[in-house]
Amino acid sequence: MAIVNPLLDPTSPQTHHHAAHQGQTAEQPNILLGVLRRWPWLVLGLTVGVVLGLLYHMQQAPIYQSTAKLMVIKNRPDLVSGGAGDARVQYVEDYVGPQVILLQSEIILKIAAEKRLDEQKPFQVPPPDGIPERVAYMKARLSVAREKESGLNIPSNVLVLSFKSLHPADAPKYLNAIIAAYKDDLSGVFEDASTRQLKILDEEIARLKKAQQNNEVLLDQAERKLRGVPDPATGGILVPGISQETPERVQQRISDSRGAQIKLELDRIAIEIKLKQIREAGKTRSERLATMARLGVQTERPSIFGDLRDPESMLAHLKYKRGELGARLGPGHPDMLGLTSQIKVLEDEIAHRGGPADDELERYRRKLESDLAGIVAQLEVLGKAMATDEEVFRRMAPIQLDIKTLTEKGRQIATELQTATREQARVAGSRTSGGYEVRDVSKPADGVQVAPMMMQSLLLGGVLGLLFGGAIALRSELGDRGFRSPDDIRRRLGLPILAHIPLIRIAQPPEVKPTAALDPVLAVFLRPKSAEAEAIRGLRTQLLFSVANRSHQVVQITSPTAGDGKSSIAANLAIALARADKRVVLVDCDFRKPRVHKLFALADATAGLASVVADQADLGDAIQTCEIENLSLLPCGPRPANPAELLTSPKFQEILTDLRASYDFVLLDTPPVLAVSDPAAVAPRADGVIIVFRMTAAAGPNAERAKEELVAVSARILGVVVNASTEQNMGYGYGYTYKYDYQYSDSYTDPQKPQ
Repeated sequence: MAIVNPLLDPTSPQTHHHAAHQGQTAEQPNILLGVLRRWPWLVLGLTVGVVLGLLYHMQQAPIYQSTAKLMVIKNRPDLVSGGAGDARVQYVEDYVGPQVILLQSEIILKIAAEKRLDEQKPFQVPPPDGIPERVAYMKARLSVAREKESGLNIPSNVLVLSFKSLHPADAPKYLNAIIAAYKDDLSGVFEDASTRQLKILDEEIARLKKAQQNNEVLLDQAERKLRGVPDPATGGILVPGISQETPERVQQRISDSRGAQIKLELDRIAIEIKLKQIREAGKTRSERLATMARLGVQTERPSIFGDLRDPESMLAHLKYKRGELGARLGPGHPDMLGLTSQIKVLEDEIAHRGGPADDELERYRRKLESDLAGIVAQLEVLGKAMATDEEVFRRMAPIQLDIKTLTEKGRQIATELQTATREQARVAGSRTSGGYEVRDVSKPADGVQVAPMMMQSLLLGGVLGLLFGGAIALRSELGDRGFRSPDDIRRRLGLPILAHIPLIRIAQPPEVKPTAALDPVLAVFLRPKSAEAEAIRGLRTQLLFSVANRSHQVVQITSPTAGDGKSSIAANLAIALARADKRVVLVDCDFRKPRVHKLFALADATAGLASVVADQADLGDAIQTCEIENLSLLPCGPRPANPAELLTSPKFQEILTDLRASYDFVLLDTPPVLAVSDPAAVAPRADGVIIVFRMTAAAGPNAERAKEELVAVSARILGVVVNASTEQNMGYGYGYTYKYDYQYSDSYTDPQKPQ
């Protein structure tokens, strides 16, 4: 019975829908699942890591740690009452921090190494002989920390001391020596430390004061260079500097001057444009009036006649009026005499002024020229002022920057000096503020083993092993170019999966007893109830669906490489189609390793396709029948020396045309695409191509290359068939456990060898 899976079974509607949308991109494989699929690497890495962790644990020497707690209390004599006996008041302040440093200092450790360590003998593991070596040994193994107050995250005045050694009995002895040295010499050590700290602070304060003085000298020199040397008595300037103004003021003036300069330049350009229009104005009155209108110039102007604006126009008007009245009144009329007198006065005035007076446009021109000259003069003055200011600013800028830098440095030095002075006062006051009292909260006990810890070693080894195994699995997963799932096939090839054909079990007994010695691989005929036969019938359904039930179809069946089982699939598919009442002919186009005559145990294969193409036999004589109804066979015949040339000849096309007319389906069994060029020569002549491959590590790139070569010759690829598929293949992970008996090459075998 065939395996039914709605996602993987090509006969399901979901797969048809997916094939219809094969251009869409499928979901990318999950890398994490791919790594988990290669779980043997993870198990191997984990095992190796745990073993190495165990070996590491066994090789490490055990380390034991002893712990003690001390309470440090500072006494305040200024609060002691002289008549009240022991009335000391104990309090906690942040004085414990320095004690942590003091306990780990070489001073305390040296005292312990010289005076206290020998009192703790005997040691199971003797300490080093030299004092420096003992100090280094204790410093490397001693740790001091402050205990937090219960329920709070605030450090208390309790110190936790820990010491690690190679023997549990030695660790408390080292702690006892260190604690004894700390208790005996606490006051002296603290006093010495305070004295050294005061000396350092005195040197730091002296350095800061000297730096402050030097900074003030440099600042004064910069101020003098910039502002000049003032008279202390009068405040006047004895030696002039660069400028009394600030650089910001000079820069603002430069900016203002530049703005004024731009405005004057724009005014100058506007005036020049107007002057150009005036110069281009015509000579007539109307043209000049039009120019004045464009420029917005008033046409009225005063004259010797009061409100009369234009003597020339007035003269023309009076002459016109005299001509008009002369025809009606006569030359002797008083009005005519008055007009003549007025005309004479105007002519005398015009003649006295040397001709017609300048009109308003001419006077406006002279005004514009005057304004232009003023602008040019202003621009010249502004340019000189800007040049002067820019030179001053150029000289002032670096000095002003030095002044700012020195001023900021002076403030920083003053802050540091103030801080150092306060610290000096604090340290000086602490020298006489009283001593310290140390109380044992818990005494050192025998050491307990803290390293190596079995669980930690195993856990660390396991984690590192898993990481190592995961890295190998990830690299293997990323380097695997094979198909990982059916969706991966569809995504990478862009083709539908027509069928998953289970591995044909040739050892199973046949359900039908054939008359000829048929090859056991013909499961559809010999074992029609088997899962393999059912899968082939599913492929038949897919083929009929792909060709939309059209008859007279030529279908090529090929594979990327040798051993994919394309001949077995072609033979079984031919039987399945014949059983569906389709007239089928199976043509063996594999001229290099033909198998059709072997699969069907043909008694006479001397004439075949090669003979017909070479015009050595008739097509009807070459086609043979078999015991399967509706199925005809056209074997290869004698293998030719030029198979590629025969398959590209016009004769082969004529044969296909004749076969197409006589049969419903013509199945062409061709060699692998990547082995020889024959399939690419046949593909354009077929109505569709089916690619058969097995799930191997190289199946992915081989199938992709085969598809590319077929697409390059414009072949119509119907889909792919996954041969020898298992339940694992039809799920997520694909296995690669198949072996093959056939190898292809471009060389030719000896024709005399039996086929």
